[in-house]
Amino acid sequence: MKKILLVALVVSSCAPVYVPNIRNTPMFTKGGEFQLTGQVGNGIDGQMAVSVTDHIGVMANYSYINRNTANVSDDEDFIKHKFFEGGLGYFGQDENTFWEVFAGYGKGEGFSSGNFFGVENANGKYERYFIQPAVGMNKKEIQFAFVPRVSIVDFTEYTLGSNTIAVNEDPKVFFEPGFVTRVNTAGNHFYFTFQAGMSISLNEDVYFDHRRFQFGTGIGLRLGGLKPETRADKSR
Repeated sequence: MKKILLVALVVSSCAPVYVPNIRNTPMFTKGGEFQLTGQVGNGIDGQMAVSVTDHIGVMANYSYINRNTANVSDDEDFIKHKFFEGGLGYFGQDENTFWEVFAGYGKGEGFSSGNFFGVENANGKYERYFIQPAVGMNKKEIQFAFVPRVSIVDFTEYTLGSNTIAVNEDPKVFFEPGFVTRVNTAGNHFYFTFQAGMSISLNEDVYFDHRRFQFGTGIGLRLGGLKPETRADKSR
């Protein structure tokens, strides 16, 4: 089995079947805050987050890619990927800074088709566990976060060409740091968001390819919560 998967690693290294999603870092200020965000970058990401108390929050994320980069004179290069996850977290703040830690679980499926060493496609289904701490600045006009996420990716099925392989390998660990910036408008009810991140494998024997860099930009809606300037006034 391991020999088969090592061959898969060599011949499918240009066919990513794991594409990390954009990081959802809510930067909550208090209980009763609702956020809904849409971003585009490597694909389309939808994010939701709710602070159910002054320190407990929940999130849900969905990521979708359906991209055909075919050239009329070449073979097709095609990527399709979908992923959904949920998480539970704890957060806190001190004047203009914040911190949070979320953990959760998700399931995804990726498909890539290319013309590398004659291999036509790679496909996989996987589960992912994550822990996502974040720390940053939480002010009226701008919010900034460093998000050093750690993801554990466990493929339950992997297909290379026409060969479907039941994977018996150990889950693979990825360090996925990201930087997130938000610019707030309309009394902090709307915001523009920008993000850049990367995915680094912490295992040497990763048999599937993955997207190493992620970028995203979009807009979001925020309802409820305590405005940053009000929180700063209360802390004086």
